[in-house]
Amino acid sequence: MNTEPLHVAGVAGPIVIATKALFGHPAVTVGGVPAPRTGKRYALPAVDGGVVQATVRNVLADPYPTVEVNGVKHRTGPSTPIFLRILAMLPILLLTVGGLLGALVGALGVWANLTVARTRMTTAVKALSMVGIGLGTVIVWLAVAVALNVALS
Repeated sequence: MNTEPLHVAGVAGPIVIATKALFGHPAVTVGGVPAPRTGKRYALPAVDGGVVQATVRNVLADPYPTVEVNGVKHRTGPSTPIFLRILAMLPILLLTVGGLLGALVGALGVWANLTVARTRMTTAVKALSMVGIGLGTVIVWLAVAVALNVALS
């Protein structure tokens, strides 16, 4: 999913970050041109023709990454209320009762909740959607667990 264009002083164009669904490094573009990655940093073209170093940080419960340019952190999306961050992570609790299957289904639930958190819906609708996704993950986990139990016995 792509972030909204972010304008940072000294960078030659708007920064857009394409986050990966589950794993991998985000792709960074400046003015539509991919920024080369060196280690954990990105080389962004500067206004004066040089290069500005940037770091992209993803926090697990935050749906939007943060870009650090010249020591200044810039959010790539609006701030997410703490209760939505907690709701987004709740499906991973299936790990405690469902083992590997619960962890897999729970991780998919967390991914779906973070996708909902990035939408432009109101906070109340996001919260209701996340609760629905949480209940859906429990139902999917139960259905798959019962089906596996029947198939193996």
